[in-house]
Amino acid sequence: MFQHQTIHLSIRPHLYTRHYHSNPENRSTTEGINPIDFYKKFPNEQSCRDYLQNARWGDNSTCPKCGVVDGKIYKLKDTRLLKCALCRQPFSVRVGTVFEDSAIPLQSWFLAVYLATSLKKGICSVQLAKYLGMTQKSAWHMLHRIRHSVKSTVDDKPLEGIVEVDETYIGCKTKERIKYDNKAVIFGAVERKGKDKLSHVRSPGARVLLPEIAKNISPKATIYSDQWNAYKTLTRRGYAYASINYSVLEFGRGTVHTNTIEGGIWDHLNIGLKAIYMGVSPKQALI
Repeated sequence: MFQHQTIHLSIRPHLYTRHYHSNPENRSTTEGINPIDFYKKFPNEQSCRDYLQNARWGDNSTCPKCGVVDGKIYKLKDTRLLKCALCRQPFSVRVGTVFEDSAIPLQSWFLAVYLATSLKKGICSVQLAKYLGMTQKSAWHMLHRIRHSVKSTVDDKPLEGIVEVDETYIGCKTKERIKYDNKAVIFGAVERKGKDKLSHVRSPGARVLLPEIAKNISPKATIYSDQWNAYKTLTRRGYAYASINYSVLEFGRGTVHTNTIEGGIWDHLNIGLKAIYMGVSPKQALI
């Protein structure tokens, strides 16, 4: 059986790709298609099915029931089903994807994926329901499937090159004296002009963050951070490491800065949270 994440990898990069650049402005740029191009590319349900079939199997027709590759596949007349000549089992192009067992048209699914991954502030289920002409409950269900698919396709390859690391706190507002109580700690690492990885950790201490760094960052990488105590032993652990000192108003020293993660990742995360959610508890912050 095909896994849901297989299809997500085939579709989402074609609809939308985001890169974080370490330029002076620290702005994120997008490369993809605009809404007009989207409807030109997917004008109807058949175009979506054809795209999905080509994205999954290309020229090598594969039966998701018996697993035979490049076997003979029939298209059943007057239906949207396909049939394997070997096992004689009917199936649809949705089998094994996030679209399986859903009565929602593929065009609506594709548009939901496009909106969920291209809007800078994200999109809530109420707004998505208005765009797609459906109930909020259906839109909520779609967004959860899409987000689960995104989470399931995280690249496990360690970050390389110049990597910026930092941590942030998200959650409900509290009094200053208990500023970080009842807040979730999010650890982030981002490659310059590359991918990023975020994880919900139990504390910002060295015993928690150093294993996260070892798991997600290549030993050959160069790490930049602020002067948080948890990172001070990175040099002894074999990493090329440098930090900046905010306490003396040092925000950059040549190529040493954390502007990419602070301006490109944390700002983007905070904008999305403030635009969609009234508040985020530590339980909801699990990534």
